[in-house]
Amino acid sequence: MLNNNNNNKVNRKRLYFLFILFLIAFFLIIYRLIYIQYLNASEYKNYAEYQHTGEFTIISKRGKILDRNGVELAVSLNEKTVYANPKLVIDSEYEASILAEILGMDENEIREKLDNKDLGFVYIQRKIPTEKAEEISRHNLPGIYIQDESKRYYPLNDIAAPVIGFTGIDNNGLSGIELQYEKVLRGVDIKVTAEKDVFGNIIPIEDSQNNEPINGKDVVLTIDSQIQYMVQKKLEELTSGYDALRAICIVMNPDNGEIYSMASYPGFDLNKYEEADPELYKIEGISFTYEPGSTFKIVNVSTALENNTVSKSQSFDLPPSIKVGDRVIREISRTYNVTYTTEEIIKHSSNVGAVTIALSMGEKLFWEGIKNFGFGEITGIELPGEEKGLFYDYKTWPASTIGALAIGQSISVTPLQLLRAACAIANGGYLVTPSIVKEIELLENEIEDEQMDDRKRIISEETSDSVKDMMLAVVEGGTGTAAQIEGVKVCGKTGTAEKANKNGAGYSEGRQIVSFVGFAPYEDPQVAIIVVVDEPQGGEGGIWGGTIAAPAFRDIMDFSLKRLKIY
Repeated sequence: MLNNNNNNKVNRKRLYFLFILFLIAFFLIIYRLIYIQYLNASEYKNYAEYQHTGEFTIISKRGKILDRNGVELAVSLNEKTVYANPKLVIDSEYEASILAEILGMDENEIREKLDNKDLGFVYIQRKIPTEKAEEISRHNLPGIYIQDESKRYYPLNDIAAPVIGFTGIDNNGLSGIELQYEKVLRGVDIKVTAEKDVFGNIIPIEDSQNNEPINGKDVVLTIDSQIQYMVQKKLEELTSGYDALRAICIVMNPDNGEIYSMASYPGFDLNKYEEADPELYKIEGISFTYEPGSTFKIVNVSTALENNTVSKSQSFDLPPSIKVGDRVIREISRTYNVTYTTEEIIKHSSNVGAVTIALSMGEKLFWEGIKNFGFGEITGIELPGEEKGLFYDYKTWPASTIGALAIGQSISVTPLQLLRAACAIANGGYLVTPSIVKEIELLENEIEDEQMDDRKRIISEETSDSVKDMMLAVVEGGTGTAAQIEGVKVCGKTGTAEKANKNGAGYSEGRQIVSFVGFAPYEDPQVAIIVVVDEPQGGEGGIWGGTIAAPAFRDIMDFSLKRLKIY
């Protein structure tokens, strides 16, 4: 009987102890529930939302760049990007090995990213092929995600590469039109909050009408891709054939300033721009500056005719050399006196004749004429990186400067500046603003025409007609006969200029820039072209604008006139 009482006491103690433990556990559970649901509810709510919802950036599609005929020069392709949320990665070693195998990356590098639990986002690899992205998705790796991303692609590779420009890894324009019209092409990205499934993938929302990014707008250039292609091939032939440093060409409408082609060689492939020398990114037609040589004589003569200091048929007795200040300027090959009219001075590209004409004006009138032709200032074309050249005020000129300017020295110009000056002679005396952008898409079915009637008369029609006749004579029987085209009257002017020494003192023998600028048809000029070749070597007929640049001008002009159905 005593034993039973003792056993009952022990059992009751056990029951009390278990009951107390139960009460303690019960109150702990109640406390925990109160702590989770009330005292610290916001923290757990945020954590749950973090696991089940996410903020995502929906990238806008970049607008296209097209040539004047709708040929695609720059487009956007859909690519995939792999990223991770390290906080949701379960097995970093396993997941890193899978990703490294598929992406061809270093496994330790990936694992280091996945083990950084302080980050909620980290790129693994951007812009990968869709096939690789699908293979990664099939593994359902926790914390590893795939998102769409746009990649820029240039269908014609190197065609008009510096002009078009390129974008960086984040799809932002870095050069050329891509940079100049970044705000138009880029569009507007948007950030949205969406639910995620257990693997972190976005659960589509049926009503996503208000969650669409604003895509970028298209930019239509004045460039004709076929003319551009032909020009680039011709420049490649020139550079390779004469072992030149570079060759540059611009094809332009002299009446409204539209650029049909702006090219230089060497060039680069836009789809592999990282492999190219950054120097090749420059748009040489607007950034390369040089002394124009004899092509500048058309500016000299136009200014003198406009100011009535000489006439078209006026005759001059010209010795083989002339002294201006402390400098003696000589003819290239003539060693005897001749009598030339103003027209013959241009036709035969007489240095002494050009100096004589400049001296008839005096420094101030000549300076004003050069300024009126737009030298010493940018042309205003819609491209980044344009240089304005170098041209000093006449009040600072040494006595010899007027003579140097008369033959295209002591001034630096860009190819586009000189071509624009020739266009003023072609179009009846108007200085036009060059343009390389034809249209910009604004809103749905709305197009803005970029062309503006921005023309300024700088010489009379009588003066322009007179100089046009002189440039016709250059091609028909002067220094530019190699520019002749059967059935078409061509106007032009040759240029051969020695390059200044790098120390700025004097000129280098054997280092020339040769060029040819002109337009056609004579009766109604519709195409103007400049060709510039830097330091050509070994020409059979000598290193002259008329022997090297003029034949290339002829081929480009012939193709352009046919392509534009002008003849």
